[in-house]
Amino acid sequence: MRLCALAAALFAFAVLLPAASARAADGPDAVIAAIYQRVAAGKGEDGGNFVYQEPQDRARWLTKSLAALWNAEDKKTPKGDETPPGFDPVSNSQDPKVLNVKVVLEKSDGKRAVVAASFDSWSRGLTREEQDRNPPDPRDRMTVRYDMVLEDGRWKIDDIRGTDDGKPWSVRAIIKQWNGN
Repeated sequence: MRLCALAAALFAFAVLLPAASARAADGPDAVIAAIYQRVAAGKGEDGGNFVYQEPQDRARWLTKSLAALWNAEDKKTPKGDETPPGFDPVSNSQDPKVLNVKVVLEKSDGKRAVVAASFDSWSRGLTREEQDRNPPDPRDRMTVRYDMVLEDGRWKIDDIRGTDDGKPWSVRAIIKQWNGN
């Protein structure tokens, strides 16, 4: 009986340990690549909403501190008003159609990392039909950076950063300022 219990424990250890370490071994760039693979596969209707739209999405993709900050600001936002950040930070736009994604791990120390995602977009006010007929303008190549943290054995997003007309933005800073904080 003890032998069976020991064998079962060893089996569980052998199966669960590699699975847990695989999450961290996937790397922060693999997490961001998976996000953009899903975003680019769509027709631009949802962008990266699945990363941040609902509290359960935030729990999956974001660090505990960023998710808590976002959830708190959502609760302060009057019902019917737009919640932070007011645009899709994953596509850095209101119109989240992206193509030709390239994800690069810019730096990592094993616990924190910066991952850059660059992609073609349409930010010059084209209608959806015009976007479908015309290739993106090279001037519309976007880069969004992700500050990643290894938390509970998984790489999570701690901030999303980009620029709008040359002015830098940070999701964390936007959320902190959302309701006049």
